[in-house]
Amino acid sequence: MRLFQPRSGRERSPGRKPVSVNLANCERIGTSGRACVSDPLPLRGRPPLQGGHYILRSHTPARVNRDIKGATMNEDQERRNKIITFSLLFGTQLFSFMIRFVFGVVAPTLMELYHLSPRTMGYILSGWNWSYTAGLPLMGFIVDRFGPYIVLGVGSFVWGVSTMALPIARAAVPLFLMRMVFGLGQTALIPAGAIAVSRGFSIKERARVIAVVFAGNQMGVAIGATVAAFILASLGWPAVFYCTGGASLLMTLAWFCLYPDKRIGRQPAAHPDSRSSGNAQRIPWLSLFRRRSTWGIAFGQMGYLYAYFFFVSWLPGYFILERKMTLLKSGIVAALPFWAGMLATLGGGWLADYLIQRGVSTTASRKSIIGAGLTGSTVLVIAAAYVEQGWLAVTLLTLCVGFLRLATGSVNSLPIDLAPPPMVGSLTGIQNCFGNIGGLLAPIVTGYMVNATGSFAGSFVVAGGMALFGAIAYTLILGHIEPGQAGKGIPL
Repeated sequence: MRLFQPRSGRERSPGRKPVSVNLANCERIGTSGRACVSDPLPLRGRPPLQGGHYILRSHTPARVNRDIKGATMNEDQERRNKIITFSLLFGTQLFSFMIRFVFGVVAPTLMELYHLSPRTMGYILSGWNWSYTAGLPLMGFIVDRFGPYIVLGVGSFVWGVSTMALPIARAAVPLFLMRMVFGLGQTALIPAGAIAVSRGFSIKERARVIAVVFAGNQMGVAIGATVAAFILASLGWPAVFYCTGGASLLMTLAWFCLYPDKRIGRQPAAHPDSRSSGNAQRIPWLSLFRRRSTWGIAFGQMGYLYAYFFFVSWLPGYFILERKMTLLKSGIVAALPFWAGMLATLGGGWLADYLIQRGVSTTASRKSIIGAGLTGSTVLVIAAAYVEQGWLAVTLLTLCVGFLRLATGSVNSLPIDLAPPPMVGSLTGIQNCFGNIGGLLAPIVTGYMVNATGSFAGSFVVAGGMALFGAIAYTLILGHIEPGQAGKGIPL
């Protein structure tokens, strides 16, 4: 920090002490003589004066102390807001994915209780994905229009209530419909989170922040696998949904009470390094589909989420039906890949930000991590399909999910990297709409294949092929990554 005292270094006004002033925080009044500080920030459009003389308008140290204290308080408040924001986003991810996964833990019990085939259960497991996929493009527009506070709050309320109400359903069709209501609430999760991150964090922080937030869904799945198995064994399957749905509603209450930006509507980015939505041009929503970058992230997400939701939907069933594990053992073992996924999510986000801060281009950073993660998971899941030893299958699947989730921070930073600020929610919605077409197909295709062959081996190979498809789309179709590229685009 360079400090400057008034001319001659010791000039005094009568009865006043000389005060040192930070040049970077001064407003320029004139090119010579006396100038002043009345605001801790420079006047907009005028850079701080590099020479000349600066004194306080009040000529008192108290005024500078108040300005410095105010600036420090603003910095502290910004830091607190960041911590609160990503903590709440972490929590919403945790409970939303916990609820998604616990149904897979309960699925073998429901199959036995209601005499459901693997094919029928595949449709029920995909139930939330039908409404989720259909609603994402519209939800992206809604979040762009109304902001994350009200939209994510209402969405989390819907998915919490629908989870607690799920035990009312006692047959295949009601179970499917109740899961569709759950999926409708979930549509707000990703677009609203992207808007919240784009407003509050700079491009050098985003991959790390998104990685921390998305580590929440891995923790939710890992905790849900074990907790759901214990609740199911001791209290029965309805209690699983009463407990997880009730906990999610407490998270909804915390969101409404604590989220720092409660304004409704479009707002500019809060972080000075973020691109201001007030100065960005909004483009027609459909024009996003004419951009190569849009199709790159759409097809890439389709492959990525097919592989991921294959594990979320059927991994507990695989351990019970094919590996013949007990309910409690499957709950513990099924959590291991997702604990690895949580660590890999954090590591991948940190690595992406580290590379960018070291001067590596955004394109090279994002693509190298995504390509390595998805390609590695392809090799590991196909290998796991054909091993005989149970412990080796668990080891390979744990590494597989870890490699897959290595890409999470970079994958989910791309809409923020590419879209003009008014269109971040819309591009995120498109990316995840296509992604969840893959996520929707994963449990259905797996159910059909297991029903036809009596084995999960073929479905493992398909999941590996879809992960490889995602790697190709993200590394080859996407092209160069630059801010706002999806707004001006590279036509196909």
